[in-house]
Amino acid sequence: DLPVQRDEFGLPTIWASSLKGALRARFELDFFRDGRCVAKPEDCANFLAAFGPRPESASDFASPVAFLDAKLVAIPARSLRGVWLYVTSPLLLSFVKLYAEAVGAGVQLPELPRPGEGSVYVTSERYKYNGYVVINERKYAVAGDVKPLDLPPFEEVKKIVGDVGFAVVSDEDVVDVVKRSLMVQYRVRLKQDSKTVETGPWSEEYIPPFAVFVSGYYCARRRPQRVKVKMSDGKDVEVDVTKDPCEYVEEVIKGPAWLGGKETVGRGLVKVI
Repeated sequence: DLPVQRDEFGLPTIWASSLKGALRARFELDFFRDGRCVAKPEDCANFLAAFGPRPESASDFASPVAFLDAKLVAIPARSLRGVWLYVTSPLLLSFVKLYAEAVGAGVQLPELPRPGEGSVYVTSERYKYNGYVVINERKYAVAGDVKPLDLPPFEEVKKIVGDVGFAVVSDEDVVDVVKRSLMVQYRVRLKQDSKTVETGPWSEEYIPPFAVFVSGYYCARRRPQRVKVKMSDGKDVEVDVTKDPCEYVEEVIKGPAWLGGKETVGRGLVKVI
């Protein structure tokens, strides 16, 4: 009933508008209350120059920082041996290469094998069982070994849970693996007085913990030098922008953030690396 966002391939994604909106909301309350600046004027100006004006002033200028949709890179999946491992495919890894080239990031990726349908390359013997790897209760024939992905998100996960294996499946198989890895929770709304069902049941779809997405941003050459800031007394004041918007975004976006509207029940917590 409430599915996750999906791209044109049916894979989970985070639209750029959702990503930028969540990151903006993370900081906006530090500078504004009811649309009025409650911090230093230059801090409010730097924030607006990077993330764009508030809705009531949307025609003033456009944000020079453009975010990209966050694409799935690897998803945790159940494994008969080893409890769980990351699953990816050539298609998912191609998003990393595409974005790295688009924004000029120096990301080095190994050449991945291209398994056939129903087969898998895996990083460790501990996931193999009689020549197969059983992922999400389905058998995949082992086609060979592959090295783990050496990317910052996986290093962060390693600090928390230790070594986690990787499996590379075919692009034909990855959509099914991803679909079976998503969590579906059924919920009801109870009447306050009788504790009987008022609404429901309905289903909500969630991304499993430790899933890894890739996104990026690039900066336009035209950048505002002065922006209009509404002060606490209600007056609009032109304030100089003292920080480069792109450098400002790079400084502030890293760290935890909440995506979606379910943060009060512990959903949507991500870490930007």
